Amino acid sequence: METDLARYWRSLDEQRIQCLLCSHACILLNGKRGHCNARENRAGSMVLPWYAWISSIAIDPVEKKPLRRFMPNTWTYSVGFWHCTMDCPFCQNWEIAHPVRIEKDIIGPERLIELAVESGCPSISFTYSEPTLHIEYVVEAMQLAHRRGLKTILVTNGNALPGPARDILLHTDATNVDLKTADPVIYKDSLGGEIKVVQKFIQIAAELCHLEVTSLAVPGVLDSLDQIEEISRFLASVSTDIPLHITRYHPAWKFSKAPLPLELVHKMGEAAKQHLKYVYSYG
Repeated sequence: METDLARYWRSLDEQRIQCLLCSHACILLNGKRGHCNARENRAGSMVLPWYAWISSIAIDPVEKKPLRRFMPNTWTYSVGFWHCTMDCPFCQNWEIAHPVRIEKDIIGPERLIELAVESGCPSISFTYSEPTLHIEYVVEAMQLAHRRGLKTILVTNGNALPGPARDILLHTDATNVDLKTADPVIYKDSLGGEIKVVQKFIQIAAELCHLEVTSLAVPGVLDSLDQIEEISRFLASVSTDIPLHITRYHPAWKFSKAPLPLELVHKMGEAAKQHLKYVYSYG
């Protein structure tokens, strides 16, 4: 299935268009796709070649998202898509975020919500790869979910511009946002994101829904008490009630570096507790 109902773009000259979804703001020539490989210029209009293509479905504990202060001890119907707006070299889900091969499994929003309701889960989570990249589909599915009494959860890198961020968060009951480092240069050059965009996403989320944040402790990316202090101070400036999850990286995709010592991860947690009420550190 393909749709030309894409939002968040504008026309330029000579059939060029500009995507206005994420921080890359790609300018696309006719026939080309953006940085994400999921949004395409076709004859001067944006199309969504992977609309409704689902990569993963599972039933998870809500704590796995991770969410610790939203509907605890419940299960959530979890759905993943294809591709991502960022390029983290240690991606845990790289097979679907940066796929070599895509399996065709098309499930429209109405059928997806039927499946979620049939599962008996009280919520549906859009997760695994980057759901904001498929915002048109996700917003429609979230609206349908609410009509059927389901809560909606968004697990995201937060690298979406403020307009689309607000549009999707208006339909979100709870979100977990990755805040991957305090270093803007690492964010841009190594991970393919913009820290200011992610921080703004977090601020908008705090206004509109339940918010928790995850920071993955990665050598060379987020590996010091100074960095976690900076992250914690930023979150505290938004609200000291924001739960922060500090998780320990394990080698994946292009990264083979050894994980940080578990003791350091726990020290990061203790440092974060100087600024935030709810901090969880995991090995």
